Amino acid sequence: MNAVSAIGMAATAFWALALAVRGAAAVASFIQPGMRRRAAVRADRPAVSVIVPVKNMEPELDLAFTSLFSQHYPNFEVLVTAAEENSPAIATARQAASRFPHVAARFILGNRRFTLNPKVSNLAPAIAAAAHDMILIKDANIHLADGQLKEFVSNLTPGTGMVCAIPIAVGPKTFWAEVECAMMNGHAAPLLMGASILRLDVGFGKVMLFDRRDYARVDGLATMAPTFGDDHALAKALARIGLRTVFTAGVIRQAIGARTFRDVWERQLRWMVIRREEEPLAFFAEAFFGCLFTTLAGAAGLASLGWPVLAVAVATPLVWLASETLVVAAHGWGWSWRYPIASVCREFMLVALWLRTWFSRKVQWAGQPFDIGSLPPPAL
Repeated sequence: MNAVSAIGMAATAFWALALAVRGAAAVASFIQPGMRRRAAVRADRPAVSVIVPVKNMEPELDLAFTSLFSQHYPNFEVLVTAAEENSPAIATARQAASRFPHVAARFILGNRRFTLNPKVSNLAPAIAAAAHDMILIKDANIHLADGQLKEFVSNLTPGTGMVCAIPIAVGPKTFWAEVECAMMNGHAAPLLMGASILRLDVGFGKVMLFDRRDYARVDGLATMAPTFGDDHALAKALARIGLRTVFTAGVIRQAIGARTFRDVWERQLRWMVIRREEEPLAFFAEAFFGCLFTTLAGAAGLASLGWPVLAVAVATPLVWLASETLVVAAHGWGWSWRYPIASVCREFMLVALWLRTWFSRKVQWAGQPFDIGSLPPPAL
């Protein structure tokens, strides 16, 4: 076998592997919910402190707070925490709290930034002030389904250190918002469900439930403070003491609203930079297991075996898109006639983001620039 043939065989093998991974992720999206429902066996209902860090006004923010305050759960409190003393987002939270006087609500405001990660600076005083050891951290823009707080608690079984949920983007108002939906729903969600089945300890901070005593065992503040990937850093720390991180069967929903290209680019770049810092091997492999590289590998490899290049170059993305369409449509994750176009744009965008991430030190978060290598400001 000469070198050209060997390269062709390797490219063909990689093409087959990438398609198999894609297919396995699609299958995992249908298997994982049932597996997690069977594993969610915790029966007691301990009191929960729900912490919601707020910053900017988000689409459907009032509905997101309403979905939290209206949870049917025996005993929980809500702590809203922010760096600001007042803002439209805080006012929205107060209005929502006023409609549910039976739910204890506190506002911890004016928090000074004392860590590299501004979200952690908001969370730290709220975690310390929480009345209960069972802590659930929820991003302000996340909508919970009825009974979902109970589902989170049911998953925190012996041997589990943290419970997260997979976010699904809903309500896109612009084409670039559709692209972000394609990134979250068609690309990331099935892979996360596959990671759940493989028992990989992946942290996802949109919603996180943990016991404050376990958080203290791993020195959670020191673990999360120096990184923007605070969720995954905490998952890794819990794994080191033998506690798993799991995803619930039910997904959580995030209203996307209107997005520009720049909005999507900056958000996805930040997340990719986080993956580079927290899981460098996964980041390195990310672009190669996308549709573009898989199509190129298949066309090059199968051409050496006498297959028509054009047929492979057309069939591969069609199979790729078909599997994604099946997943998104079957789960009700927002498939529309624009979704295939958004998916194609996503694939090109992911490669561009991956290349840019190699040279990125600064990221945008809530409209502010952050240098991921900078030291945190001194505590005041």
